Amino acid sequence: MEKVVGYVRVSTLTQAEGHSLEFQEEAIKKYCQLHNLKLVKLYRDEGVSALAKRPNFQKAFKRVLEDDEIKGIVVYDLTRFGRSTVELLTNIEMLKAKGKFLASIKENIDLSTKTGKLLFTVLAAIAEFERETIRERLRAGKEWAKIHGTKSGKPMHRPKKPIDWQKVKELRRYGLSWTKIAKHVGVSPPTLISRAKEEGIYYYK
Repeated sequence: MEKVVGYVRVSTLTQAEGHSLEFQEEAIKKYCQLHNLKLVKLYRDEGVSALAKRPNFQKAFKRVLEDDEIKGIVVYDLTRFGRSTVELLTNIEMLKAKGKFLASIKENIDLSTKTGKLLFTVLAAIAEFERETIRERLRAGKEWAKIHGTKSGKPMHRPKKPIDWQKVKELRRYGLSWTKIAKHVGVSPPTLISRAKEEGIYYYK
């Protein structure tokens, strides 16, 4: 029997929709019983929106990645596991790198199955579409800036985009490449590598 952890989150909105913590927890327990999984622990974030920090999600995710006995994580729906397609994809890639799986009850998805692997491919395509949309906006902004007088196409004295270096270190520790990390934090790989060298963490492992 494979060991897993569960994660539930509720905000005011999801509470109003009837997806209370208790509802999600009961669904996860039934799923584990049905699929012969041993639920080791349920982690919960209460009153936390998808855009806010989720301390217990971080604890649950870290345990799955670092505990060899834990084989996967079960959530009620995919919105519990990622705040955007890019973040969802990055989290799944981190699980896959460790040989772990994600199961989402509402969508009836188990990423260890053929159907789940197909979903992963679709998510990758959507994430790339989102990134390309962002790149198109950046290119359009540069063209506008050139027309309005800046040589490089960048607004003058624009501050550097803040980078969550703690997150970068975490992603590196779990084996993600600089290219994938750059996509996650929203900068180009050369920019991330250059600034990582400035921060003295380029060779961080």
